[in-house]
Amino acid sequence: LEVRVVSNRTSCPCPICSLPSSAIHSYYRRHPIELPCAGRIVKLILCVKKFFCRTESCLRKIFTERLPELIEPSSRLTTRLRTLIQAIGVAFNANGGARLGVQMGIHVSRMTMLFSLHLLAVHPVKQVKHVGIDDFAWKRGLRYGTVIIDLDTHQIIDILPDREAESVKKWLAAHPEIEIVSRDRGGAYAD
Repeated sequence: LEVRVVSNRTSCPCPICSLPSSAIHSYYRRHPIELPCAGRIVKLILCVKKFFCRTESCLRKIFTERLPELIEPSSRLTTRLRTLIQAIGVAFNANGGARLGVQMGIHVSRMTMLFSLHLLAVHPVKQVKHVGIDDFAWKRGLRYGTVIIDLDTHQIIDILPDREAESVKKWLAAHPEIEIVSRDRGGAYAD
């Protein structure tokens, strides 16, 4: 299915100075990936405008129209699809989520699944008593991180940028209410 979407806004606020502009510079097309419809792949063609920012003190002279209810800036996935991918990734994992996605008509890689999990808003931890700690690969063989999960709710609590013992130690020190830690057998977490 091919869906063409054209915005009918006559003006748009500048993302830097927030002043609206109606001076159109040009148009361009985006081709974000959308949720499938009735088992068919949806080809979305989104025509957006570029505007001139007429504010002299603003650093941005030309800016693109923002459509946050449909797609985030610079994203290749619509907001609806990103939300579904994140839910699948949390319930399964990157590999399992990618395999399930293919059966649902969502053709994204395991790296897209993993990157989408990284974009999840992590809510501040209140009182958690049981946590699970494991590592995962941002880029296999090169860069690893640590995921911390509440074992009672099965929700991701935090994602640490590395898998070093010092990072985990600082995180655990900030949460003295923790009673049980289920960890990976890796040496860093044992330390």
